[in-house]
Amino acid sequence: MAKKRMLDVFDLLLKDLMDTNMLFGGKVVVFGGDFRQFLPVVRNGKKEDFINESLLYSTIWDELEKLQLSENMRAKIDPAFCDYFMRIGNGQERVNSNNKIELPDSLVIPFTTEDESLHHLFAMTFSNAQAYSSNSCSADSHVILTTKNDFVNEINDILIAKFPEKPTTFVAIDEIVEPNDQSQFEDLLHTLNPAGLPPYKITLKENCPIILLRNLNPYEGLCNGT
Repeated sequence: MAKKRMLDVFDLLLKDLMDTNMLFGGKVVVFGGDFRQFLPVVRNGKKEDFINESLLYSTIWDELEKLQLSENMRAKIDPAFCDYFMRIGNGQERVNSNNKIELPDSLVIPFTTEDESLHHLFAMTFSNAQAYSSNSCSADSHVILTTKNDFVNEINDILIAKFPEKPTTFVAIDEIVEPNDQSQFEDLLHTLNPAGLPPYKITLKENCPIILLRNLNPYEGLCNGT
């Protein structure tokens, strides 16, 4: 997902620091990723713009040693799903008359109304909220992915309400640099939810899983992504 310019600059920086023309200043650098997934994002760009910004078009690409991983470790317990993913990634999956890939019926929840279909999704993914509330590990292997942060917050609120435990609400503290302006801007600050930070107001319940977005205490394992 990194843009080629970032990597080129990183290469130049290490060469400068190590006072050598060796790639990355002679340091071992490991990149990981899959070009069949996300490419670098170019605002208002087209497909060719995303491709042109990728590592494939960097001046250092031909100097890298390529190691290919071919086994899907996350989906290997479901061979049919794994093969389906691989066919899509390899461009081998059949398409319809509109040149679109059709999802198998087993992966689709029929749409009736937004609320009804959403609750059907919840029932399929989290079939027993009571069991999850008593065992913190039970819900860790279940997840609903969506496209925008607003949808994430909406789905989280609905799911939290379904957990039977007593809710606890945490409210962020916002302070203005100039104390005299606190009352004037406090309501505005309460409406802001900057990317990468928790919502201004978040409601949790016991044994409900959350994911960290920052390294809070690596020594105790409280790291980004846990």
